[in-house]
Amino acid sequence: MHCLIAVEIVLRDRIPDAGRKPLHQLIKQGAASGSLTARQAEYLDHGRQIRNGMARGQSTHAVIPPVMAIPMVTTSSRRSPCASITTQW
Repeated sequence: MHCLIAVEIVLRDRIPDAGRKPLHQLIKQGAASGSLTARQAEYLDHGRQIRNGMARGQSTHAVIPPVMAIPMVTTSSRRSPCASITTQW
């Protein structure tokens, strides 16, 4: 969800008269102006719907303990540019 917040901040900065428009309008405007591809807009809108569901208590997110998370993150980030960064638990 933090990524979605970051993208919303950028859209508010890039879209003229963004003001307090809801995120779905910013996504539509971003796609219309070419700042976002149709696929990016689709993914962002799905993320927005998930975020709204969690904020309204309609859905929850999974929580796993660090012992289970570390192998998953390690596996998924082996090819990442950040793979050389290590964290001690």
